[in-house]
Amino acid sequence: EENVKKLYGDTLKTSVSKLEQYSGCPFSYYLKYGLKLNDKETFSVEAMDTGSFMHDVIDRFFQEIEDRNISIKDIENEELEDIISAIIRRLKEVITMSIKYIVQSIRQSEFQVFGHELEFGKNGRKPIVVTTESGKRVEIEGKIDRVDILKNPDGTYVRIIDYKSSVKNIDLNKVMSGLQLQLLTYLNETCKEEDFIPAGVLYFNLIEPSTSADRNMTDEEIENQIKQKFKMKGLILADVNIIKKMDTKIEEQGTSSIIPAGIKKDGELSSRDTSAITKEQFENLQKYTDKIIKQISQEILSGNIDIKPYYNTKD
Repeated sequence: EENVKKLYGDTLKTSVSKLEQYSGCPFSYYLKYGLKLNDKETFSVEAMDTGSFMHDVIDRFFQEIEDRNISIKDIENEELEDIISAIIRRLKEVITMSIKYIVQSIRQSEFQVFGHELEFGKNGRKPIVVTTESGKRVEIEGKIDRVDILKNPDGTYVRIIDYKSSVKNIDLNKVMSGLQLQLLTYLNETCKEEDFIPAGVLYFNLIEPSTSADRNMTDEEIENQIKQKFKMKGLILADVNIIKKMDTKIEEQGTSSIIPAGIKKDGELSSRDTSAITKEQFENLQKYTDKIIKQISQEILSGNIDIKPYYNTKD
């Protein structure tokens, strides 16, 4: 207990992603956030933070000259500039396309943006506070990319949206194992703070879309294929009326182009096209998330540093 106090103090200050790492391997968490061990620093004459954008451009540049079979030592400045311009133009197109579909998904919905980049524990907003079974205090900091709400006669519905640079979905096995708690924790806390009703936890994947288009496809068909790539993934409330307000065009389309939902001709939800759970199931997931957050915190503060790395057989 004395050592735990030296490591974490009287209050454990952490984040959901850190708690997920503990679930992935307690020893890994201990090394990184207890002992605060880092990779050995490499010192250079000039430290330069290029940022992820520049890294991406540089990686693509080397890939491009490799694909073109160009010698790096023989490349002319004019050709170099042309390649870089083409790469940046392509990245700009991807960013523009991503924002275009974000805006389109908002326009095609009765939900309104309540806030973006909402941070717990910063800018005057309180952290998420948890008290373990042993009475120890835990403060969780974090940031929600976007919160949307719908004011309905029976209450205000909320959905949490996270932007990801890779394709991601809610995996309930990972939720149960404490490996994917972020969105549900933020949903839980937002519902508590604002007295909202859960409507969804969704990932908007910021990817560079590719299509299997052929010459016979129309521009509209190609556009629909690209749109499918930007379709949000996750869990939504199994309520037809709320789903119709999440996507105002779903009735005429049958299957939504922006959320994981489909409506059959009889007006019921399509189980094949829909990733939805009931209000009661959402509440049970929120309670479970609350419970497992406390359990993980209790394990950390009890000094458990077992070497138990999580292994994903799908990777």
